[in-house]
Amino acid sequence: MTRIHGLDLARALAIIGMMAAHIGPKNPVTDGYPSVLFAVLAGVSMGIISRGVADGAGDLLRTRFRLILRGVILAGLGVVLAALQSGILVVLTAIGVSYLLLTPVVTWSTRRLGVLLGVLVVAGPLLVAAENVFTLTWSDELLPDLLVGAYPLLAWLAYTLVGLLIHRVVVRPATSPAEPSGVVRPVWLAALGLALLGATQLIIELTGFRVGPNDILNEFGAYLQGEPHTGGLLDVTGSAGAAMAVIGLCLLVCRAGAVVWASYPLRAMGSMSLTMYITHVIITTLVDGTFVSLHNIYSGQPQPYLPKGDFGWSMYTPLSDSPGFPGLGNPDAPVFDDPGMGDPDWLWVFAAQLIGLLIFASLWRWRFRRGPLEWGVHRVIEGAVGPAPDAPIQPAGRG
Repeated sequence: MTRIHGLDLARALAIIGMMAAHIGPKNPVTDGYPSVLFAVLAGVSMGIISRGVADGAGDLLRTRFRLILRGVILAGLGVVLAALQSGILVVLTAIGVSYLLLTPVVTWSTRRLGVLLGVLVVAGPLLVAAENVFTLTWSDELLPDLLVGAYPLLAWLAYTLVGLLIHRVVVRPATSPAEPSGVVRPVWLAALGLALLGATQLIIELTGFRVGPNDILNEFGAYLQGEPHTGGLLDVTGSAGAAMAVIGLCLLVCRAGAVVWASYPLRAMGSMSLTMYITHVIITTLVDGTFVSLHNIYSGQPQPYLPKGDFGWSMYTPLSDSPGFPGLGNPDAPVFDDPGMGDPDWLWVFAAQLIGLLIFASLWRWRFRRGPLEWGVHRVIEGAVGPAPDAPIQPAGRG
């Protein structure tokens, strides 16, 4: 299957954005938007996987089985990765659960999917507001983390559904001459995303609702929250708009052959985004000492988990006071963006990791079709699903 260059470029930007969020100081560009872009792109992939049954062709049962297996694998990887380290909040579990819950709707019409998206966008912030205003009591500790934690489930369902709709309306080839051309659709997607993001930011600035869940809010403010990862209405609309704009622009610029050629390292990185994401999380937590196997080696006891709302180890421990550097695990150490620190250490670590991943991805992609983890997931799913009843058995290849 031919890869879509613009989507691979957007995936690379999502990975790089999450790397910056996890390694560098907090800033409004990387705080929240990259992980949402990652989720929306997962929804686009969901549309690509199910495109046959959405068009009324293909084996519905086998397609749903593929999506369910993929969701289970992603959620399982997320749980394992979260258990192995305490420095990064892992997004894979929310994406995997979104796959599982949205598998039944892949055959719905575009109009019905749009209605479902509207319901999720409106209803999700209601649950978040109820949690903030009334402090709901939960019977299971895992349930509030899933529903109203750093990756609120209804918001992540909405993001994945946005990606599914982007595939239907923008990415999938036109089925009739009356549909907009391949150039017009990315332009409209980028324009709509920028308009949605701009309108959201304007409302936030005019109303002052850019607040976090730990602030004291009235019911209306709790519903409208615009702070990243809160799941409030303004957070969902602004983050979805930003993701739409990035995807539209990436699809547009990759129509130029020179851009496709020049962006090969980034596209290679995006073509194996699962491998890149998990490798980044492991490397980053090994370096900063929050990987579980390093707790007793360096500090004698486990590092404390980050408080809710902190999305990176750089919030409390700079690399100059981390393992391999003096003074691991010192919670009183200055953060990277302390104006008295001079040149920030995080920038060197970010650059080294980014260059290393780009080189690895470029060399791997030159030789292999899929990334290492992508190949493994593909083999597990295809091995479980098996060949189609009328498909000839193919000899094993290198994948």
